Amino acid sequence: MAATAESLRDLHQLHQRAKALRDRLTSGPKTLAASQAALANRQAAIEATRKALQEAKVRLKTHEHALQAHQAKVDDLRVKLNQVKKNEEYKAIQNQIALDKAAIDKLEGQMLEDMVRIDEQSSALAAEEAEVKAFAAEVAARKDQVESQTVAQRAQLQELESAIVEAEGVIPEDVRERYRRVVKQHGADAMAPVEHGACSGCYLTVSAQMMNELINAEHMTFCKACGRILYLADEDVPATRRTTG
Repeated sequence: MAATAESLRDLHQLHQRAKALRDRLTSGPKTLAASQAALANRQAAIEATRKALQEAKVRLKTHEHALQAHQAKVDDLRVKLNQVKKNEEYKAIQNQIALDKAAIDKLEGQMLEDMVRIDEQSSALAAEEAEVKAFAAEVAARKDQVESQTVAQRAQLQELESAIVEAEGVIPEDVRERYRRVVKQHGADAMAPVEHGACSGCYLTVSAQMMNELINAEHMTFCKACGRILYLADEDVPATRRTTG
């Protein structure tokens, strides 16, 4: 069977469809992997927020214990204050009470800051957990979709590859090795229609002799610049063939 413009166009389209499927088979898992990485990062951020919240609660508890200790000390000192008889000892106890009260005031300020921080972090954590939960559901759905599409796409690709092998029957035996080299080099763009008198792959103007060869379709025509297999675009296919000479 001769390698007509139509048969080469069909073969070209099969290669392009196969490439598009391979790209989707690659891009789907890549997109999924990016989403899973983003989810892992957000989950790590949540863990950091949880840790900071826990540390704030521990700090608040430590301040509470310190406050209770100072308060107990003040209570003891007040009892002693009523029992001392020497003025120097009385003043010393008063000074210590004042120091402990100052410490209590400082601790109460720190505890207030801790409680505000805990409230803010708790609210932020709750909102973040809700968002990440929704995002995790999206990623899980995307994973199911990618896996489902992959099965269908692999089946389609297998069909296309079989169709390509069958369509390659139009390639003359004497140029099949050259055809394979061009496909290896250019992939799905190994063939190019001639549009407006030029190779659509590299835009080199096609000579009159090459146009004549394409019209007569007597043998395969390769672009002299990029090596692509040329065929006539639909609008350039004539109703009758020209003759050489």
